[in-house]
Order: sequence, then C-alpha cells, then structure tokens
Amino acid sequence: LGQSVLLMASAGAGVVPSEDAISITYLDIKGLAEPVRLALTVGGVAFEDRRVGYDEVARLRAAGELPFGQVPILQHKGRTYAQSGSLLRTAMVPQWYGNALPRSPVTGQFYPGSSLSPEQRTAVAEALNTEMLPTRFAQLEAFATTCGGPYVCGAMSIADLDLYGVVCGIAAGTYCAGVTPAVLDACPRLREAASLVGAHPRVVAWNAQHPA
Repeated sequence: LGQSVLLMASAGAGVVPSEDAISITYLDIKGLAEPVRLALTVGGVAFEDRRVGYDEVARLRAAGELPFGQVPILQHKGRTYAQSGSLLRTAMVPQWYGNALPRSPVTGQFYPGSSLSPEQRTAVAEALNTEMLPTRFAQLEAFATTCGGPYVCGAMSIADLDLYGVVCGIAAGTYCAGVTPAVLDACPRLREAASLVGAHPRVVAWNAQHPA
C-alpha cells in the first residue's frame, strides 16, 4: 500500500480526474492510514477520505471487499490495495489487542485461548518499553543518521510520514496502551524528522481539519 501511494503522490500533483478517483477506507482515527492520507495530501493528490466504524468493517469483510480482512484499503481504477507495513507494529500486536494473535482475517474475531492475562500484558509492556522498542528505534536512528538529510531517508518520504504517526501517537499515549514516550529518548533524529513532517504546511492544514 505504501509503495502504491508513493508512486501516485510522486506522479504529479493536482486534482485526480473523477475516473481515476482515489479512496482511502479506514477507521475514524489517525492510526495506520494516516501516513497514506498524508502522502497524498503532501503530494497534492485529491482523494476520498472514507472513515468507517467496526460494523462497516465487518460488512466489508463479509462482502469480500477487504483483501486481507482488514483496513486500511486504498481503491483506485477499480483495484483495491491493502496493508501498510511497519517494523514496529508486529512487536506491538499483543499489547494492542491483548491477544497473542491479531484478529482473524476471516471472521474479525480473536482466536479462542489467545487472550493474554493481566500479568502477561504487564510483561509484554515491560519488554516493549525496556528492550524491544528502544532497540528497534535505535536501529532506525542509526540508519537515519547515515542519510545526510533532515528526514529519515534524506528527503521526505513515506517512511517519514509513517514515522510521524508512530512518534506522535507514542508521545500522546494513543498509539499503543502501555508504551511510554521514553522509548524514543535516545532518538533525536527520529523526533526531529517527525517534527519536520508536523510542520509541513499541508500537514498543518490537514491536522487542523482532522484533529482526531
């Protein structure tokens, strides 16, 4: 999904003709779709920002309209693109869902027997805050310092937009329950890149219109 959006955003700014309309479907939160929304916004590409509830996600899943049973999806020229990946998300699945596994891609329900006890969730949060996330962010920080520019890859890319959503969410305590902002303490370059994305005029305008 990220590569598809990056190609669309870099192909040329301006309003997309109606027959080529782009639609992003996701929950009414920033979450996993925000880097995609921002990539199109920064690139000047018009799109339909379709925000749905869990009942509508269930309906779309049952209708076979979600290729992997999950949102976000991007629809363009009759094709549906799905999934947006991140090195960090897999590690946070147990803490996000309170389960060892994410929701079933078929039913949207959690698997029987996969729920974590309160003690297990506490142990997961401890591992995320003390080792897993500080280590992963440190690896990204080390990579970013080799790129020579103010952004993660030198110039603004989908990686920075993705990072922006993660960093802002962690700082606000809304990205993943139990994950503390301290996991980014040793990553000034990543925080700077996220700050630069947040200061981009089109991102500022977008956030003013979509504060949630």
